[in-house]
Amino acid sequence: METATRATRTSSPRVVVSVHDVAPAYLTEIRWILSRLDELNAWPRSLLVIPCANGQDDIRRCPELVALLYQEIQKGSEVVLHGFTHRRVEAWRGSPLTRARAALFARQVAEFASTGWPEQRARLLAGRAVLQDIGIEVSGFCPPGWLSTPELPELLRETGFRYLVAMSWLQDLAHGRRIPTPWLGYIGTGGLREELVSVGAALLSPWRRRSRVISLFLHPQGASYSPACARVLLELARLLRERRPVNYAELLNRPS
Repeated sequence: METATRATRTSSPRVVVSVHDVAPAYLTEIRWILSRLDELNAWPRSLLVIPCANGQDDIRRCPELVALLYQEIQKGSEVVLHGFTHRRVEAWRGSPLTRARAALFARQVAEFASTGWPEQRARLLAGRAVLQDIGIEVSGFCPPGWLSTPELPELLRETGFRYLVAMSWLQDLAHGRRIPTPWLGYIGTGGLREELVSVGAALLSPWRRRSRVISLFLHPQGASYSPACARVLLELARLLRERRPVNYAELLNRPS
């Protein structure tokens, strides 16, 4: 009976709920999102933390946010490194598709699609060091805007990261596999970009219905008063009736 129960849990449909742009400037909205997720029993979740947002908002100088991260970790959530400054550095790099996505959705935030590998390596190490200073170890990385240059996976392996979060998959760096994660979510931009994300999510609906794992992301910008965010939370409530929430690290330990 115990083996059968474990097998059922392992193969059950899952949803990864991620909260992006966790930084001191958004502490009020982050608290609001986490409270809504608590009401839905949507935990554990993945918190994507910016160590030094905009190059000056050092998380070490915000004890309230550090305490919140500790509380989340104690409840089973994970911290994922989300860039270093979350700001564009130079001209966009990478494939034509990456540059087009940066221009359309991430003009000022495509940090890891606007630097070469030496600078990327430095930022990975610096970001991890900031989090280690507050007692938090990370094994996963999500580039801002899900945008990066081709060398990033190898660079992450070299620097000891376990996984890379892309928009539509989770890349297991140790075993060279990708776990599909068709998505929906709220990006916090409002206007046309938010509508385009909603259209994209609608187009992915057939894939999500078939997938054993889906990803639902939430950004803090304007979340508490956004109709788009409210719609995503309503959809999450529905999904949780049929899917079990997991974080990225747990997902790697289970069959896809």
